[in-house]
Amino acid sequence: MTLPVTRASAAPSVRSPHQWAIAVAQSLLGTALGLLLFLISFGSVLVEFDDQPPGGLVALFALDALVGVIATMAIGPLRFLRPGRLHSAAHLLLAAAVGLSVWSMPAAALALYRIGLRRRTVLDIGAVLLVAGTSMATLSIDGRLRGAEPELVVLSAVGVMVVLTLIPLLIGHVVGTRHELLASLQERAASAERERETAQRERAAAEREALAQVREREADAARVRAEERAALARDMHDSVSHHLATIALHAGAMTYREDLSPEVLRRSAGTVRDAAQQANRELRTVLIGLRSTDGDQPLASAPTLEAVVERCRKEGQEVELRWEGLTAEDLLACDRSTVVALARILTEVTVNAAKHAPGAPLQVTLLRSDQRVVLQARNPLPTAPVTSATSTGHGLLGVQERARLLGGEARYGAAAGIFEVEAWMPW
Repeated sequence: MTLPVTRASAAPSVRSPHQWAIAVAQSLLGTALGLLLFLISFGSVLVEFDDQPPGGLVALFALDALVGVIATMAIGPLRFLRPGRLHSAAHLLLAAAVGLSVWSMPAAALALYRIGLRRRTVLDIGAVLLVAGTSMATLSIDGRLRGAEPELVVLSAVGVMVVLTLIPLLIGHVVGTRHELLASLQERAASAERERETAQRERAAAEREALAQVREREADAARVRAEERAALARDMHDSVSHHLATIALHAGAMTYREDLSPEVLRRSAGTVRDAAQQANRELRTVLIGLRSTDGDQPLASAPTLEAVVERCRKEGQEVELRWEGLTAEDLLACDRSTVVALARILTEVTVNAAKHAPGAPLQVTLLRSDQRVVLQARNPLPTAPVTSATSTGHGLLGVQERARLLGGEARYGAAAGIFEVEAWMPW
């Protein structure tokens, strides 16, 4: 397992003065501590031999000083090496120097700590073996120069050196594990933050999309209402034109016919009066500004309820029309706009039933309740969903708008397996 890049092992491309100060401080502190240990060790030898140590020991201590100075001066700048083969080799050499030099002990301890940070078993074993090997060689030479039996003393000293070697290695392992844990936690926190920001962006996009869909539906609803108002204006134009034509016909007859009797004139005047009153009532039913700019389209004759039902039956749709409380003749005596509106509503209801419940019977009831004329339509819902049916809901919205424009209301919905549409308007 490799260790993430840490401050102790990283090699930044641009090294700050602070980093150089740490490196110099490590070298100087290691040199000072190593010198102190060297003086203590050399002093003990001088005391042992009454200031006359063998020449071999003096040479050995000279080598100790040389290796120690090199190791302690190099340990600081080596912190800038990137983790790799060169980094491992350099620190293993510094760790092995502890077996040759008492002076190099601080540098070797720091090198072992850095090896432990990497948490690689091969490097740990290599460091322990190198320290044990150099220590055994140096202690054997030292024992021969002193004229002592080296076996037991050397083995004991090597054991101590191995134990001392394991201490900085284990400390490096602990610190390296902590660094990796912190790096993992930071990465998880950064990942969670990125996910949170992504989720926020997705929610914002979904809200914008939902708002756009709402605006689109509102625009479609406004368009359907405008189309329904235009259709109602065309129907009203047709109805009023009929009454005006009746008025013009009888008024013209009274103008040019001088041989008419007073009785005939009264009947013609009554017809003109009735037609004018009827046209005035129908004009009050709708708003003056409903007429759109498409007035150049030809005005078709208004359909009747019977004609709508007959057309559906010819197309194979099962439609039943019932009359309750009024007859077709009674309905014709009502405002022409009401008749036209009922026919348009029935047309939309039959189309809606054929689309969403194909093959299901449609029962239509037309009744008079007080001063209202009510159209009720019921059809059973299909047992399986009709996948081919595509609907925007604009048709039933148009039914509702047309009924409201004439002073009525419309509702629709499903209950107990039956879909029902009910529209009413003033009689």
